[in-house]
Amino acid sequence: MRHVPHLYLCGPWESDEIALSEAHRRHLGRVLRLADGAVVSYTDGEGTTGEGELAGAAIRRGIEARVAKPAPEVAVAVAPPSKPNRARFLVEKLAELGVDRLIWLRTRHGEGRPPRPAKAEAWARAALEQSRGAWAVRIDGPVEMEDLPSSSTLWVAERETNPPPSVVNGGILVIGPEAGFAEGEVPHRANRLGLGRRVLRVETAAVVGAAILLDRSGRLSR
Repeated sequence: MRHVPHLYLCGPWESDEIALSEAHRRHLGRVLRLADGAVVSYTDGEGTTGEGELAGAAIRRGIEARVAKPAPEVAVAVAPPSKPNRARFLVEKLAELGVDRLIWLRTRHGEGRPPRPAKAEAWARAALEQSRGAWAVRIDGPVEMEDLPSSSTLWVAERETNPPPSVVNGGILVIGPEAGFAEGEVPHRANRLGLGRRVLRVETAAVVGAAILLDRSGRLSR
């Protein structure tokens, strides 16, 4: 069975054909060697998906459907890793998993800087295409710990702490910098989430913790 490419095509779509970017045209034509009429699936990253046909420098729209926004919401607030390639890994893997929101966190001991928004968005778009998702991750920040939404449950990742209950209602996973949080930096309302006994890198802890929260929130089975 031939692979059907999945494309992120920013909406709104106002005609029967959606123009392709140069990068998409090059990938479909030169890399995948697709000809006009080839079947392609696509999404606007806001819950609309469709299956259409390649038509020159555009996609001819076909049957489309709405995908409900996943619930409950799972977000990750993380101090940026110190190196750009590690930040890229973090963005890509969280987007592939289907995390709803990535928040860059400004901490007292943090030494890394968030990647440029345009670059992070490009990594997230590629991951959305790879995972054939319908909803794109939102990327915000940097923000201070106290600026995180008070309406969401905070889960702070720590070593050798009990894992979360078998069922949770989403929330925000908080990952500190390599040097750890400063004294008093973690809000009292935060819950602790154990990731085992090993010392994990920032990006590894973010991916592992996000997978746990998504699973305990019933998101991975849908």
